[in-house]
Amino acid sequence: MTDLKWNRFTRRAVLAGMAATAASPLARAVVARAAAPAVVIIGAGAAGLSASMKLSALGVSHQVIEASSRVGGRAFTQSQTFGVPCDEGAHWLHNAERNPLVGFARRSGVSVYESDEEWALFAGGEWLEGDDEEEIWDEVESAGRAIERALDRDADVAIGSVIDSDTSKLGRFLIGPYEHAGSVGSLSTVDWDRQEEGTDMFCSGGLGALVAKWGAGVPVSFDTQASRVDWSGAGVRVETNKGTLTADAVIVTVSTKVLASGGIKFSSLPQRTERAIHDLPLGSYNHIVLEFDGDPFELAPDTMLAYEGSGGTAGLLINAGGAGLTYLDVAGDFGASLTARGEDAMVEFARAAVGDMLGAEGLADLTKAKAFPWEANPLFGGAYTAAKPGRAGARQDLKRPLGDRVFFAGEATNLSKPATLDGAIAEGVRAAALAADEVD
Repeated sequence: MTDLKWNRFTRRAVLAGMAATAASPLARAVVARAAAPAVVIIGAGAAGLSASMKLSALGVSHQVIEASSRVGGRAFTQSQTFGVPCDEGAHWLHNAERNPLVGFARRSGVSVYESDEEWALFAGGEWLEGDDEEEIWDEVESAGRAIERALDRDADVAIGSVIDSDTSKLGRFLIGPYEHAGSVGSLSTVDWDRQEEGTDMFCSGGLGALVAKWGAGVPVSFDTQASRVDWSGAGVRVETNKGTLTADAVIVTVSTKVLASGGIKFSSLPQRTERAIHDLPLGSYNHIVLEFDGDPFELAPDTMLAYEGSGGTAGLLINAGGAGLTYLDVAGDFGASLTARGEDAMVEFARAAVGDMLGAEGLADLTKAKAFPWEANPLFGGAYTAAKPGRAGARQDLKRPLGDRVFFAGEATNLSKPATLDGAIAEGVRAAALAADEVD
């Protein structure tokens, strides 16, 4: 193995890929709502929770509605499957120097620790070492330089069109799907380059558990699904399965997949906004979580492993936190096609990959495997956004308010930290501040 040579390729899961188990008190509670809220917030993921906290700090009455029975969105931790905390979605704390969840964790006595960013590579039936390993990282660095040259020309094009055509499958996986949940042909050079660089950390006990703890004080009406937002007159009307809410403004934090599929309809949408929603599709990034008897990989906990075999590519986080679970992640076009075949097919691929890397003896040590396909969840429909080539401006288009009373917020509207929890948190705060100015 070698140290990662280029820090761009620290792992990101939005999923978002998620304390709270499904049976937590928070997931069951329905808090009394304001009789006449000034603002309605749709969605209790990271953006919705931070928007509520900001409005509370400003003294603005509001109501948070959530279609599911829990907070956290694409960040969710559960312990039922393996008997230890398992993040079904988001698992990484990015940009730790500026991520508010890191400070909250430390103040709350929740253990967080820095990722060591140790790597191993496996391709063509063998562990890559020496020159073979170096060649892959050289491809990654070469791709980065090619993308930077395109940016120097202000070229917002597919990264697959500027990197070397003979880049290996493993190299392409590291450049695209493993970091951005999309294959190189579907990723914008400008959007690819946006992510702020910072320290990556992990949260003992699960990132979803931390998010749930952070949002525990937010009043939420659960199992309340918005179906339509009418902003054609004064104020807004939000139609839900439990009746219609009226308010001065609404903050919409649901995924672009939900918006694109018409899960929430609007009385009207400007063409710019409609196009932005469709130009910021959710990528495919899903965990297949593995439990082993013992330590067959014989690698340090939290080692990142990039795998390429005859069946496809994947990224693994080995023995996460030393708790005994390994996250095998499939992403991009291959991940999407595999996920579409169902959980059994995902687990079958994972088993084949384990057999490829560890042989029959290592496969025999695999005691349990469970896939978590976010595309199958209608409340989300995928992992996190990546702008289409030529459409990096879609994030700015989506964040523009409609009539000073409809505000979109989430990782999709963040220009410098897209696809991250801290990016979503910042966008919730931004939208809440704007809404508060309009309803004063």
